[in-house]
Amino acid sequence: METISNDPDLPLRPQPLVLLLLDGYGIAPASEANAVSEAKTKYLNSLLKEYPVAVLNPGDKSLNARYLSLGAGRDFDNENDEPVKTLTEIISDSGLKQLKIMEAERLAALTHFFNGHLEEKIIGEEWITVSAEINNVVKSPLFLKRTIKEIDRALRSDNYDFIVISFPILDQIAQSGTFDEVRKMFEEIDGALKKVVSMVLGKKGTLIISSAHGNIERMKNLATDFVDRKMTSNPIPVIIVGEEFMGKTIGLDEPIDNDLSLLTPAGTLADIAPTILKIMNLDKPVEMTGESLV
Repeated sequence: METISNDPDLPLRPQPLVLLLLDGYGIAPASEANAVSEAKTKYLNSLLKEYPVAVLNPGDKSLNARYLSLGAGRDFDNENDEPVKTLTEIISDSGLKQLKIMEAERLAALTHFFNGHLEEKIIGEEWITVSAEINNVVKSPLFLKRTIKEIDRALRSDNYDFIVISFPILDQIAQSGTFDEVRKMFEEIDGALKKVVSMVLGKKGTLIISSAHGNIERMKNLATDFVDRKMTSNPIPVIIVGEEFMGKTIGLDEPIDNDLSLLTPAGTLADIAPTILKIMNLDKPVEMTGESLV
């Protein structure tokens, strides 16, 4: 594929930029314990062929510390550390509008920690919590349907420059369900991705698909054969989907036969915020130690 380069004919900043965090989606070699490799994800495989991809090292730390690192563009091992500047603040200070869409369990992660411990919404920021709980049980298909509806509504409104969605349903099913349930949900998400990509590209925007952590790529310990429901520290994927990125690379190695487990991590979670700023044509502050992947 051709390497992406600055093109004067391209818009300075695509509208909008959407970050979709598929928590639970990690990268590991194919095995009987890996629901990612066992699932039939035809559309996801097509994205891996057509758009730039990379894998990142998320570090061995808590979920909240990972979201703190994502939002700060700087690696934090302790979730109580205080970042100086966050992605949310930079977008707000630039006079842009942003939206966070999340399931209730990720409310603190995507607001308090992603925003660097801010307690309230910042100027130009909105939150939407999607509920799909019936009789105290989260219904995965309903959550998927309602989340897609909120993404569609947000994009149609033309109100937002940046949208981030925390989508933890894979992780939730992996913690309480069976291998087959997880595999089937990943296949359902594959179908939903086609809709989301169509929505974003229809607005001339850019979609970054990633994850804060893995889980479904290691659903049991192959040495002991015991079920493993814990969050992993395996690499996580980054797929950059946009009209100007199609058929091009970002100067990183391409996966052979779509096998992301063959790639060496190109960075850490701290690199996602600088990548977003680069695509949005916003300056990265010196406090962000991560580097743009683009």
